[in-house]
Amino acid sequence: MEIKSRGWFGKNVVVVITFAMVLSGCLGGDGPRERSAESLPYEPVSPAASELAAEGEPFRYPMDGKPTLTLMTEFPDMGLPNRGPIDQEYEKRTGIAIRHLGGVPMSDNKFDYLLASGNLPDIFLNNWLEFPGGPEKAIEQGYILPLNDVIERYAPNLKRVLKENPDIDKMVKTDSGVYYAFPFIRSEQGRIYGGPIVRKDWLDELGLPVPRTIEDWYVMLKAFKEKKGAAAPLTLRTLFLGERTAGFAGAFGVMGNFYVEDGKVKYGYMEPGYRDYLATMSQWYKEGLLDRDYAVLDLESVDKKMTSGASGATIGWQSYIEKYMLVAQPDDSSAVYAAAPYPTLRQGETPKFGQLDNAYAGTSSAAIKATTKQLEAAVRWLDYGYSDEGNMLNTFGIEGVTYTMENGEPSYTDLVIANPDGLSSDQVMLQYAHQTNFPMIQRDANLEWKYEETNAALDVWKETEHEKYLLPPITPTAEESGELSALMSEISEYVKDAELRIVLGIDPIEAYDEMVKELKTLGIDRVLELKQAAYERYLER
Repeated sequence: MEIKSRGWFGKNVVVVITFAMVLSGCLGGDGPRERSAESLPYEPVSPAASELAAEGEPFRYPMDGKPTLTLMTEFPDMGLPNRGPIDQEYEKRTGIAIRHLGGVPMSDNKFDYLLASGNLPDIFLNNWLEFPGGPEKAIEQGYILPLNDVIERYAPNLKRVLKENPDIDKMVKTDSGVYYAFPFIRSEQGRIYGGPIVRKDWLDELGLPVPRTIEDWYVMLKAFKEKKGAAAPLTLRTLFLGERTAGFAGAFGVMGNFYVEDGKVKYGYMEPGYRDYLATMSQWYKEGLLDRDYAVLDLESVDKKMTSGASGATIGWQSYIEKYMLVAQPDDSSAVYAAAPYPTLRQGETPKFGQLDNAYAGTSSAAIKATTKQLEAAVRWLDYGYSDEGNMLNTFGIEGVTYTMENGEPSYTDLVIANPDGLSSDQVMLQYAHQTNFPMIQRDANLEWKYEETNAALDVWKETEHEKYLLPPITPTAEESGELSALMSEISEYVKDAELRIVLGIDPIEAYDEMVKELKTLGIDRVLELKQAAYERYLER
């Protein structure tokens, strides 16, 4: 088949050694090789790696010889070995077999052990922007390949996508022009996927509107506690610091992370509005409106509280609404969960912040092991996802199974929209397509969820001004990245602890002023200086 592209759419030595031995058994391959800084921006691939197809002759899948590649992701729950329909179809079409080896987040100590072992998988999906020292450091240290030359040789689909979309091309390389991973690029619709979720049936029963202001939220949460008996009216998981702040800090004109305002990079925790946000959260916790288990909640705990009636509001993804409805309704047929807009302080205002990703945020992007013995196979397998055919497979699944073509447009089959086993449409498509968190240019799937409340959520959450303040995917130099990593490691831990202590009432709100002083002592001004320099270089790409 001929493929064409489409346009935009060491903490313990014993542990380290043991982990390395296990990995060498399952991965094989050579250890990392150190690259000199002079080899950047990229080192050409040796012609001996593979022979390029004849000049002007398109590559045709499936690939001969049925090579096998090893693959890891950054998500432990998404990288488990499986042989779902999408995996089988990918192997059939590309001629390349994939052996899944689980998932290791870059923030996990296991990632350090993996590097120490010298046995990375052939393909590693992760956020290489977060590599200590940056992606160029990962190349310089011999862990992953620079991709400029291999894209030129073996990736015509990605090459064309980048040529046709200079805005995307700008995002997925370093300041010095190095391509380091096959990117996952979100569609415009896919950049927004989360926000506030409330029990709409409770609101209707109590005669309350969907909350739009912080005051509306206060009235609603008190009613949930006093009239519905909710033990934890508002529940939030604490695994991700940003998830704790994204829903409500924006009402006070700040967000708990880095953003750009008037051309300057800012750290939301340092801004005056963040003090007001913390004061509000602390008051809600004191009055029993915010979950008493706030400091230790995980996703499973939040799910149980939202579907059992213990809680009536949370911050979550679009898919959570569908999940809650499916779980709760068999026991409570009146249970309805719906999206609420990001709140403001005053009625009629537009929220300054919400949840919004860059089209390229770095996540789920595939780097190739520097010492892989299957270079061309790895590149061909990844490049397939940027082709017309690969895009259709990743988005809509298998023609004749999950969709048919009607008047030139894909139409989902009953397997998806009226599943005989009672699965929701997204649960079906997780088996037959990738759709998200995969190296590809995402295309809107226009998937109809079972419940209208799920379908309506993104339109509710997108009404913010977040786009104006979004920090693009900057790439500090290796030296800057090393300094940033050292500084932010301590700063992030400090902020997490200080914020919790204020919200839980251990420290008074006045402790926020000391928090700002301590952040300066820890070097936040230097962090902002480094990020500002990287941001200005990004604008010049």
